Amino acid sequence: MKKLFLNLIGPLFAVTGVIGLAGSGILWNFQGRPLGLTATVISLLVLTVGVVLLRPLAPSSSATPVPAASAPAATEIDSVAPAEEITTPTITTAESIEQELAEYQKQMVQAPQVNFAPKILLPGQGLLSPRRRPGASLKPYKKMAGELFSS
Repeated sequence: MKKLFLNLIGPLFAVTGVIGLAGSGILWNFQGRPLGLTATVISLLVLTVGVVLLRPLAPSSSATPVPAASAPAATEIDSVAPAEEITTPTITTAESIEQELAEYQKQMVQAPQVNFAPKILLPGQGLLSPRRRPGASLKPYKKMAGELFSS
């Protein structure tokens, strides 16, 4: 029970700190600066404690390997490593996905970068638009301007 409590105390502090930061922002907006600032500082401290408790622990000293220099000199018969010490390199999931992706990209055929109508889509090659002429909406303006200069 104690070990479970120690495993849950870090995430509990981190979640409390994050929720406290959100709440302190609301307090800051609605209750004013002194209460909001106090709540923000306390939430940051709780979050810091949570992050510190979440960090991985250092390996125990009993699991440290014995250095090779302290081992006695090996003879020709002893030079063959036991089956436990021979390890084959294992491929992680990310490495296997990376290899598959690299093989797939090598097999892909690169399509040429050509438009369906290269001469029409080039800038400056489009159809020239005719000169615009004034329409019916300009007629009332011309009439008003003419009345100003007629008198």
